Amino acid sequence: MVMGRREFLSCAAGALAVALPHPRWPVHGASAVVLLDLAEHCSLRESIVGYERASAGLVSHRPVLIVPAAVGIPGAAMQQITKCLGAGGTVVLESGAGFAGESGFRAHRDAVQNGVQVQVERPRRKSRDVPYIDYVWPCATKIRDFSRVVPLPLQPGEIIARADGHPVALTRRVGRGTLVYLGSPLGPALWAGDAEARQWLSHLFSL
Repeated sequence: MVMGRREFLSCAAGALAVALPHPRWPVHGASAVVLLDLAEHCSLRESIVGYERASAGLVSHRPVLIVPAAVGIPGAAMQQITKCLGAGGTVVLESGAGFAGESGFRAHRDAVQNGVQVQVERPRRKSRDVPYIDYVWPCATKIRDFSRVVPLPLQPGEIIARADGHPVALTRRVGRGTLVYLGSPLGPALWAGDAEARQWLSHLFSL
């Protein structure tokens, strides 16, 4: 049976059992990978499916919280991000603002600036002439992407990926933890079974 995108997303939303963070994060060294489903604040449901599939069976050396395709970030979700970072974990905060319209972008911009001190620029369409995001960390790779990205202005942190020469991802130490902000969604590539995207995530978990 061939399932259209709308039908797929409808079924996936009902079938996914996405874990929510516990009030206390495991100690450093425990293998804990948690997907935080922001529900109506997530702009790409297939991103959640992609991360769930790709993280199955992978082991992390520290707590990992993945926030797929985030637009607005409610206070309770931001608290979980802060808790994970405070426990020495890694937070992968993936932007979905490029697919959320003007009001969605403003909500995302304010949430990440106030919550994790990440500054973002307005979304732009990725060039089809060079259909890749160039990553340099945690491994050097090219991941296919034809969609919209959220560029990053100059700010504290290490730029880890560029699209058409523009910075679109960074990593930064936050207290004991590590924040990874992705202005180009990785989840849809994981959903499509992209080998380079899966390799990137595997390297991140192995740090």
